[in-house]
This record gives sequence, structure tokens and C-alpha cells, in this order.
Amino acid sequence: MLPLRDYPFAARPMIVAHRGDTSLGAIENSVEAIAAALVSGADMVEVDVQWSADEEFVCYHNESHPKFAEPVHRTLFRDLKSERVASLVEVLDVGKGKTYFNLEVKEYSARDPKRFMHRLEQVVTELGVADDVIISSFRPDYIREAGWMLPTCIIHPDEEMRQLFTFRAYDEPIVLNKPLTSYLPSEMMQIARSTGYACQLTELTPDSLADIQRHNILLGVYTIKSELEFDQAIARGARILVCDRPNEFAALRNARFPQLETMPRT
Repeated sequence: MLPLRDYPFAARPMIVAHRGDTSLGAIENSVEAIAAALVSGADMVEVDVQWSADEEFVCYHNESHPKFAEPVHRTLFRDLKSERVASLVEVLDVGKGKTYFNLEVKEYSARDPKRFMHRLEQVVTELGVADDVIISSFRPDYIREAGWMLPTCIIHPDEEMRQLFTFRAYDEPIVLNKPLTSYLPSEMMQIARSTGYACQLTELTPDSLADIQRHNILLGVYTIKSELEFDQAIARGARILVCDRPNEFAALRNARFPQLETMPRT
């Protein structure tokens, strides 16, 4: 598999399985969902990553698990495991050498982002998947601490996420002094020090599209749910498309871009 940096995005837009492939009933972010994504035709698997109370990386989307009174970041790893919450190590082991990974940092705590991101980079490196990973998040305070070894993507935040990096900041909060909708992609990337940008299709305004084109920004769009949305995203320059039904959209991508239906391998 080619290193992620060599992926031919312009010739073959990337299909990302959103929290794995859950279209056949697998639980999102589970080992089973990752395994299903591997045979779906998707190029990349997106999983949500946060820390347990004892600082083990787990793959879980929400701040809290319904079985526990405390949020995930205040729940022990062993307890989360008892409810079949997958560890990041398990997920990476399943897909290692078979797929690319989008690790979306979904940390809801006020812990030190530098320590979190440094440890995440260590895990990725130790498992030998550093060439296959991009780190994304709505939280610019975490993305900006990722350093430059791994590619990063800032997801355009909404007001809920703004509250996290403003009022749950570890140190100095990142203060955005104008409405979120008025920030251009390049401005959000500068704040987060990221190398890529992602947003919803509806957030691609004429001003943001002009900014993306002017700065040659690698654009990801989520979550694609129909053929019309797929075509609209491609027409607007998206080269990474996050989908809940990766099998369907991988087939559609292959039909739209038949010249590279099979990825070259090293």
C-alpha cells in the first residue's frame, strides 16, 4: 500500500468508511465495523479516539457511555472494555497494512493536548502505521499540538465544539472573535496549524470554495449520503469523502474514476 502522502487524490478521490462500515449492523468504531470496512472497497477507515480515565486510547464517539455515570474520560479502560468498547490498538492491528486510518480526536476533557497528541503519535509509530494515518478533529487546541510528523485535518467546528476548546481548554483557550461561519478554511487551518480541512457539504460557501482553490487546500467532506451529494462534493473539489455506506460509494467512485480502479501497491 502506498504511503498516504503518495495517494493520488486528484485521480481517485478517497472513500472513507465513517466509524467503520456499519451498513450491515456492526457497532460503530468496533473491531467488527473495521473488519467490514476492509472488504467494502473503502480506502480509509475513520474512527473516533479519546482517552479513558487511565489514559488508554479507546474508539468511541460520544462523551458518555450509557452504561456508566461518568463520561468516557473519567471511566477506567477495563470498564469500557467490559462493554466492548474497542481500544485504538485493537483497531489499528485489524487494519494495519490493509487500509488508511483517519483518527478523529474526540476528546471531551480539559487534559493536556500536548501530552495526548504526543502519546497518540507514539502509539501510531510503535505500531508501524505512521505512513497510513491522518489525524483530524474539531478541536484546534489538539490538532495544533500534533507536530509535523503526521498529516492533520481541522474539521470546521460548530458551537458545541467551540465550547469544548474555549471552556475546557487545558491552558490558554483558543478564542475565535467572530462567528464560526465567517472563518475561511485557510483561517481555520492557520489557527489549528493543520495540513488539511474538512466540513459538511452545506458549509461550502462561494467564499470558502474560492479560498480552498486559492490556497490549493486538500478538502474532505462529510457525511455523504446520496449520489447527488457525492457528485456535488466532487464538483466542489472534495478529494476525501466520508460515507456511512462505503460499499455503495466506493462502487460509485470506481464508476466515476475508472482509470485507477485498482490502487498501485509497493
